[in-house]
Amino acid sequence: MKFGMMVFLIAMLSAGCALADLTLVQDGQPTCAIVLAAEPTASAKEAAVALQFHLREMSGAQIPIVAEGKVPEGFCVLVGDSSLTAGLGLNSDDFDLEQIVVKVQGDNLVIIGDDAKPGGTELRGTLWAAYTFLEEVLGVRWLWPGELGTVIPKHKTVTVPADLNISYTPPLLQRKIRNIQWNERVQRGLDKLGFTKEQFDAVHNEGKPWFARHRIGGSFRGSYGHAYGKYWERFGAEHPDWFALQPDGTRDQSKSPGRARLCVSNQGLIEQIARDKIEQLKANPDLDCASISPNDGGPLTFCTCPNCEAWDAPDGEIIEYWWPETGHKQHVSLSDRYVKFYSAIARLVAQECPGRYLGAYAYSAYRTVPVAAELEPNVIIGFVGLNYLNRESHDADMQRWNGWAEKASRTFWRPNLLGGGMSFPVNFAKRLGTDLAMLVDSGLTVTDFDCCYQHWALKGLTYYVLAEMLWDPDADPDAIIDDYCQAGWGPAAGEVRQYFDALERLTDQVYESSEYFGRKKSTELLAGYYTDEFLAELQGHLDAAREKAAADEAILARIDFLQTAIDYARVHRDYRLARAAVRAGDETQKEAMEAGQEALEAFYQDLGISWAINSPYLKFYGF
Repeated sequence: MKFGMMVFLIAMLSAGCALADLTLVQDGQPTCAIVLAAEPTASAKEAAVALQFHLREMSGAQIPIVAEGKVPEGFCVLVGDSSLTAGLGLNSDDFDLEQIVVKVQGDNLVIIGDDAKPGGTELRGTLWAAYTFLEEVLGVRWLWPGELGTVIPKHKTVTVPADLNISYTPPLLQRKIRNIQWNERVQRGLDKLGFTKEQFDAVHNEGKPWFARHRIGGSFRGSYGHAYGKYWERFGAEHPDWFALQPDGTRDQSKSPGRARLCVSNQGLIEQIARDKIEQLKANPDLDCASISPNDGGPLTFCTCPNCEAWDAPDGEIIEYWWPETGHKQHVSLSDRYVKFYSAIARLVAQECPGRYLGAYAYSAYRTVPVAAELEPNVIIGFVGLNYLNRESHDADMQRWNGWAEKASRTFWRPNLLGGGMSFPVNFAKRLGTDLAMLVDSGLTVTDFDCCYQHWALKGLTYYVLAEMLWDPDADPDAIIDDYCQAGWGPAAGEVRQYFDALERLTDQVYESSEYFGRKKSTELLAGYYTDEFLAELQGHLDAAREKAAADEAILARIDFLQTAIDYARVHRDYRLARAAVRAGDETQKEAMEAGQEALEAFYQDLGISWAINSPYLKFYGF
């Protein structure tokens, strides 16, 4: 297997005789049919189309897709449940959630997966099985969205090993990476650049298949975000005591009703929330989890009433949080308070909905590990944390994660780390992959990465390794990186790997310094790392890769794709450093700043809408 990821069972061969490999395509002509049930699942239909497309691109052969009642003689690729797969003893009703099977049985190749939860909610197991077959057996790779990032080996004859037998169940119930498409923020960036939504969509609508091909998805159905956006509207007039007492002595939430703060120790409020969640779970039998997470943000602060204050641990960690009068206030962590709140609701819900879960964040003023409060087992705790450009922050977050993992029976991870470095090329793929494996071992079951900003030249390798390891957390990040380089750049793989290794070393330097605090505070600091000497080193690796690529147009185009990151880093660095100098009072750099801004704008216009860098999003963020 590519990364040693699967339970890969070698079929026993009768009488010790080896069976012949099965041929799907012979000399560019199809020798099989793709067979679906008379009424296939949506996942199976999508899988059949994906197999047909990739095999056609690979060999030139158009393999027919037929219903099981019209099966031609000869070798068949059985996709999804059908009477034919049932006759072979394979029925996805017996599978675990999202389990896949890819195996040769008799004269058939079976590609099948779990396509529905017990309650009927659709899953995509058969599609995952098809993409696993294309990747693991036929060597197809999807490095980044679009044609250039798709690698399909060319073979006029396509065969499948006779002893092929893959069975795998993904350990993560949700493997989510938010896919940035058009939104209001993108539109504001487009407006600044003079580009249109239609131009953006023409490129970025091609991104959806990349996420499916990497099996981003899952069986988990549930919520864990802000849960009380309408509570002030519903209950503010009748039950003002349910809302947070503010420093001015009022409980008025009308300044920010959608972000209302609660008096979490109020028993009446707790019982109302429990009723709401019981009703929600009973109305949606396939819902795994209902949210009880607090609202965050807004101009209001947490409850100051004596009862809520009494729920805090006196010896908890001292933190700072928002305070209306001064902008911040030091206070003991609110984690014990909120764990008591979560658990009080959870005990009531468990009586009516055993086996169901409630989702709640470890975040904001309740992010540190609680000192004494115990968490009910039906609460899934979500952690927002970890980044790979500041070691002190990372290590502190990892300690918090470990503490919460001991408290919670299940955990989910909703990090913002993919925005790290935002507008410069970075590579923290190995660190992220290593941490992901450790988090899964400690109880992680659901991920929700916010988000993939579509800067594929700047950090596409990190996106790729993350996606691969969400499907298989036991994979080796180094092996994935080697494979990525080999698949995309062939004879130039060694030089491209050196390029990514150089980026990793630089990223590690930033990480070890613990000086970078994100784009809002430290973009100029980060820019200073991209010296002429370092950019020359990167350029040398790509120049050497071009020599090895010779005249291979696809490989040269992929090298040019990476080149965009170097070119952008130089232009953006020059502008940022000049601007920082002017802001520090050095008027001699004003001309350089203006020239740098013009160069940056020209770069965006020349690049246009591209998978290399999502320029509208950068413009929205002020780059």
